[in-house]
Amino acid sequence: MDAKTEETFAGIRDRLEEIATQVKGDDVPLDAALDLYDEAVKLGMRATELLESMNGEPEPAVDSDGEGRE
Repeated sequence: MDAKTEETFAGIRDRLEEIATQVKGDDVPLDAALDLYDEAVKLGMRATELLESMNGEPEPAVDSDGEGRE
């Protein structure tokens, strides 16, 4: 992993932690919580894209029991 990728992953992780902290509070309106959820999903997709670009191809999907899925 190069420095730029690590920085990007670190930024994504930090923002996801901020979002988690915000939505754990009781004072977040539903609209704001939904917006934060949408942002978190987009961040997760971006992290996945970064991983796939580093590896060349995505990893095969695996069930919780470790078996491959089709």
